[in-house]
Amino acid sequence: MHAPLQLKTDYINVLLDVASARTRDRGSRVYEIELGLSIRDVRLLRMIGGAPGITMGQLVQTCGIEKTLVSKLVGSLVQRELVQRQIGNEDARQIHLCLTPSGIDLVLQAEPIGQEMEARFLDCLSASEVDTLRRILHKIMDAEERSRDIFEFLLAQLRESKAADTSPPPPPPSGTPRKK
Repeated sequence: MHAPLQLKTDYINVLLDVASARTRDRGSRVYEIELGLSIRDVRLLRMIGGAPGITMGQLVQTCGIEKTLVSKLVGSLVQRELVQRQIGNEDARQIHLCLTPSGIDLVLQAEPIGQEMEARFLDCLSASEVDTLRRILHKIMDAEERSRDIFEFLLAQLRESKAADTSPPPPPPSGTPRKK
């Protein structure tokens, strides 16, 4: 076995991911028992309820859930008659989402549950620390959004550079003597 390596193990994104996974698991179990919904279902209902007419594309951009999973979850919520799909008036390719009366009822039932769980998760922090944490997280998310275009540009350059490094050398021009 090798000696321990001196590596950074407390990257902010790792800490956020671990904290999120732990609280998400607890929250999902409570919502399943109380409302028969997953925490992702509740998240989508909240976002649709807060922005009636939101498109699928906008929902994917804001909810933090992978596109194909959002589509599957929304389909399930439509089947359960909690969400309604409406074809766009200006662009028939756009699908707008809104809550049904049953969806509104369930998301309103979820709200005090979510507030209670969040208060319990964060009871180790003062009110000022919670405000600071929320402000910092919004600042990080805003910075990521502002830098997304340049990041994608740099990522494309990196891919091109790696592809050029791994591609075989071009064949010699015809008529060039070959090495033996």
